Amino acid sequence: MQSNSRKIIGGAVVAIALLAVVGSGVAFAQGSGSSLVSDVDDDDSIPESNVTLSEQEAIDIATAEANGTVNEVELENEDSVPVYKIKLVATSGSETEVAVHADDGTVLETESEDEEMDEDSISESNVSLTEQEAIDIATAEANGTVDEVELETEDGAPVYEVELVTANGSETEVAVHADDGTVLETESEADEDEEADGEDEYEDSDDE
Repeated sequence: MQSNSRKIIGGAVVAIALLAVVGSGVAFAQGSGSSLVSDVDDDDSIPESNVTLSEQEAIDIATAEANGTVNEVELENEDSVPVYKIKLVATSGSETEVAVHADDGTVLETESEDEEMDEDSISESNVSLTEQEAIDIATAEANGTVDEVELETEDGAPVYEVELVTANGSETEVAVHADDGTVLETESEADEDEEADGEDEYEDSDDE
């Protein structure tokens, strides 16, 4: 009987020992797993303590360069240069990213969503007329409420394209030269409809 009881006790001790080993293995695996996760960072990111400018100083420089509310700030290495990348969001929803040198505060690049979307777009500071002046010219040319204004280059000329919407919902687009204020073109939905009707009539006459 004593021999059997010793076997049972010995077996229990072995089982407990195995459980302890397995448990420690799981704990080790979990520990090593968490350290691997923490190591999976952006290799280009650097701590703020390694640069001269604080995050707030970089934000002040960026907001002085472009309008908008700060949405995101990243500090990283770009070609061995420490750079703060500050993303600003304007009230219209458009985004601008300003790259600021994290040591000397130089603005390295300013890139807006509009520039990415439309290579023909230009800055208002590069033309003689302001947006409001172009709107005044367009509304004097055609009736309607301003729906959209775009400043871009067309065949080498800077042009404000002002879209107006009337009370009945029809749209008119007025193209205004951004330097001398000349109305280059006025195109309404009604004109487009008439052109389409004319083409249909021409096609019908050909069929006859």
